[in-house]
Amino acid sequence: YVMDLHNYITDLKNMQVRIGLHILGQPPQDENLREYLMLLTRLENGDIPSLMQVLAKQYGFDYYDLLENSGLIYEPLNITYGALIDKLRARSRNIIALLIEHGFDEEKLYNLENLEWVCDGSSEFKLALKQICCYICNNIYPNLMLTSQERENLLRGLEGQYIEPGPSGAPSSGGADLLPTGRNFYGIDPRNLPTPAAWEIGKTLGDQVIERYISEEGRYPESVGIVLWSGANMRSHGQCVAEFLYLLGVRPQWQHGSQRVIGLEVIPLMELKRPRIDVTARISGLFRDTMPSVMNLLDKAVLLVGELEEDEEQNYVRKHLLADSLELEAEGLTKEDAWRQAAFRIFGDEQGVYGAGVAALLEAKNWESIDDIAEVYVRWGAHAYGGKVKGKFLPQQFRKRMGSLDVTIKNEDNHETNMLSSDDYNAYHGGMIAAVRSIKGSAPRSYCGDSTDKSKVVMHSVQEEAKRIFRSEAINPKFIEGMMKHGYKGAADMANYIAHSFQWDATSAVMEDWMYEKYAEKYTFDPKVQEWLCDVNPWALQRMAEILLEADQRGLWQAKPETKAELQKIYLSVEGELEERSDEHS
Repeated sequence: YVMDLHNYITDLKNMQVRIGLHILGQPPQDENLREYLMLLTRLENGDIPSLMQVLAKQYGFDYYDLLENSGLIYEPLNITYGALIDKLRARSRNIIALLIEHGFDEEKLYNLENLEWVCDGSSEFKLALKQICCYICNNIYPNLMLTSQERENLLRGLEGQYIEPGPSGAPSSGGADLLPTGRNFYGIDPRNLPTPAAWEIGKTLGDQVIERYISEEGRYPESVGIVLWSGANMRSHGQCVAEFLYLLGVRPQWQHGSQRVIGLEVIPLMELKRPRIDVTARISGLFRDTMPSVMNLLDKAVLLVGELEEDEEQNYVRKHLLADSLELEAEGLTKEDAWRQAAFRIFGDEQGVYGAGVAALLEAKNWESIDDIAEVYVRWGAHAYGGKVKGKFLPQQFRKRMGSLDVTIKNEDNHETNMLSSDDYNAYHGGMIAAVRSIKGSAPRSYCGDSTDKSKVVMHSVQEEAKRIFRSEAINPKFIEGMMKHGYKGAADMANYIAHSFQWDATSAVMEDWMYEKYAEKYTFDPKVQEWLCDVNPWALQRMAEILLEADQRGLWQAKPETKAELQKIYLSVEGELEERSDEHS
């Protein structure tokens, strides 16, 4: 247990944590520049090796082995693997500090030899280190400095002038070559999704979902719900689309040369070595608008699998289609229409509508129970897509699909944002969990696949992920201090963190009493933070107190009496101050 705890804390310690907000057109400077450069070299960038991996190999280790076994002892130095990671991170800082000191001049890389531990390294080690440093000097640093063009190009765009195009994606996830920002970024041709590389990641994500569910429930999941967003699939080149297909037991066929997806191929059960899992997708409005060809591909895959003459216990799609189509026939539909309607697995908003409805409901406090949240989620998302059908409203069909789910999934491909950054994460994924809880009467297993590091894909439950972000970022003094540099906006974002945590708790029960207590302690009771909030954005402080009191009122949090009393005092105090300000201005 102690070893597991040590590994968990080491994981939190080494997570990517935001320490402020991006200011349009302002390149990172001073300490932020050093942290950015460490972040952008943390993973491999094409054929440029990972800095942490190169440093770890000098000791004969794989960096991930150190991270996953951080409590073991490295006997030559008599320190833990976790302490060795700290040593490697310090060396990484030393290298980047040296590059900064010499103005990122490639001609002065010989100064690295002044570091004793570099001088003692092998020729292979020195060569890899030089390759990384040259990449920083010639590519990463100059492109980071071009961040200033964000403002210039924004103005050019407003004047209808040409802006240089550039690819979209997450620079911190092995995509440093995506820099500079401020260009007219483009996505990807959806007809190429998923790419062969994304297919491999999608398979890994699918296998991890199945393995995790079996370890927790002792059986295969029959039905899985997955949230599909356009931006995430553009950045990852269709990894979630690939996971959808792989769970069904279908692989894409790519055209030689263009790599365009031109068809589907059923994976034989002997090769698959498991049943075909039934998958339902809740797509975003942007996914609907930007990826119609992908929607049709997924719909064809479901129909293809449903028509296979296989044992129902080896093909859950066919099992459910047969049962559902018989019910629809009994309601008066023809055999053909019943089969078509029963096979819809792509659901979203009606044409021209965006969102899941849940965020607005929770923000307006216009709900009493989980059933109210489920009703809104079903009402907004019950529009079916597939074939010639473009948003047919089938609430009973969608409701039935939600009520059958064993697992829900929302994958993340970068750490630039997370499940507490925006209410969309909870609206789509949390709303799906709430719908299952209400309709089925029990909570599904809910997972977040993390493919930020393509070489180390991991799977967390929603509850685990919420606590990881809460501990590593939300109540991290570095995060709070970073937000305090941004005045009104920083305060508003901090209030949003509490709001989003509360909303996730309403849909998915991710919060515990101690977490709410910590929010109260760190965000509202801390004298320094409270004084700053009163100065830059008293409305944010009032909102924090209001949301925490609502959590207690709704029974999501059993607040300590003294905590509740102090929150009420803060709320009334800020309300009085805001009234005084209003009177002064009037």
